Amino acid sequence: MKTKNSIYFILITILLTTLVLSACGGPQAKPVEGAERDAVLLYSEPAADNVLLGINDSDYATFSGPFNATLAKSLNEAEFAKLQQAVLPKVGKYVSREVDSVLQDDKYVTLIYKAKFEQEDGVTVRLVFDKTDTHPVSGLWFDSPKLRQK
Repeated sequence: MKTKNSIYFILITILLTTLVLSACGGPQAKPVEGAERDAVLLYSEPAADNVLLGINDSDYATFSGPFNATLAKSLNEAEFAKLQQAVLPKVGKYVSREVDSVLQDDKYVTLIYKAKFEQEDGVTVRLVFDKTDTHPVSGLWFDSPKLRQK
């Protein structure tokens, strides 16, 4: 039953994140470059570290620290455990990442990473940040061929 619940969790997470990303990934989203990109990386890189290392270390406080209230509520400790059960057995622990692209619209900044995990290289990790002064994470999504397998 855990596997079935994990699959449902991944599908729900992908659906919710897709809805958020459609707001940021539509025709109005534009690439962020130069000094503006560097400014985004100043807040996004530490948040990405917290999220990914929190999963590795089974540390919910670190994982959820950069989240906005809505994401923290939907990705509570029970859902965090399900996320770990869905990700870690398939791709292993997070190892490293590279920024693939940075996009923004009026409300969100989306960072798309190509990440290396112990058992798979090229895992897409998307983090969506609110464009507010504190830049909380409002969306999170993982995708790879292994993660899509049943």
